[in-house]
Parts: sequence; structure tokens; C-alpha cells
Amino acid sequence: MKKALLLLSFLASLSFQNCKKKDDNPEQDPYANVPASHVPAELSGKLWFSGTLSAISYFDRDGHKLGNDYEAGREYQFTEKDGKGRMLFFQYLGLRTYGSCVTEHYTRLEGSVVFEGDLFTFYPVKGEYKTIKDKCSTGNGTTKRAAAGDDLKPHKYRWEVKVIDGRKYLYTYDERDTGHENAIFVYGMAE
Repeated sequence: MKKALLLLSFLASLSFQNCKKKDDNPEQDPYANVPASHVPAELSGKLWFSGTLSAISYFDRDGHKLGNDYEAGREYQFTEKDGKGRMLFFQYLGLRTYGSCVTEHYTRLEGSVVFEGDLFTFYPVKGEYKTIKDKCSTGNGTTKRAAAGDDLKPHKYRWEVKVIDGRKYLYTYDERDTGHENAIFVYGMAE
């Protein structure tokens, strides 16, 4: 009887082991169906940063600095994988009100990139948005959401690298600004 029970247990365990659910939809490579091109050598493997601080600062009653009205930073990082351009985009925006409410917004997008002369197109494939609120009257805490829908639409920019006083800067322009007259952002190369 013990042998029969042992045999039944063994067979049952085998049948349950074979019933494991197979992954019918394995995670696909998000880069598989997006265009990509070679990244120009002057951009590849480099970190490009742009940032600013507000001229307005807040102080407490004792004269201690609480922080600036706002802080902002953006960066691009261009790389290649198997000869195909990739791009990481990060953005930070910090806001402070007089009542010391601090709201911070973080954006992280990654995707492929196509360069065609002075035009590049960023095709985001994934990313995240995060908001942190502290010392505000409502909504304190952290909220996160994955990039989806319109967040993942392609972005087109004109670009050029300028050397000023021995430092390299990446200028980005609206795609319609073919004469490179009005830079949207200027990024310094991080060293």
C-alpha cells in the first residue's frame, strides 16, 4: 500500500510539474521594430547636460536658505549597440513655493535614434515619470507611472556641435529651424 501511495504521489508531482504555464507572450525586445542608425562620433558615448537655477531664492525667518524657486536639468546620452543608435534622455524639474512646498518631476526615456544630416529623430521605447511632493498642503509622497501612448511618440530635432572657448556644446533646434537660428536647448559635454 505504501508503495502504491508513493508511486501515486510521484506521478502526481510529475503531472503538476508538466502543467507549469508556459509564457505565451515572452517579453519582446522593445528595439526590434524601431528604426536606428549610426551615431556620429562627435556625439557617441558622451553625456550632454543642460541645467539652470532660478535667480529667486527662499530663506527662512532666521536667514537660512531654503532653496531656489526652481531648478532644472536635462541630459542626453548617445550610444550604439550592434551599430544601431540608442539614446537616453533624463530630465529633472524642481519647484519650490514660499510655503516650502517642494515638487520634483523626473523623466527618463530611452529608445533608438536616427541621424540624417543635421536632423535626429528619437524613438522612445520605454521610460518612467516620477513626481515627488514634500511639505505641500496636499498630495505629499511619490507617484510613478510608466511611459505610454503619446509619451512614446518620436521627437525630431536639428542639431550641431559648436566649440566655444575650447568646450564642446550640443545645440538643438526645432526640426523646422533649418538655418539653426533659435536653439531650444544648449547642452555642455560632461567631462
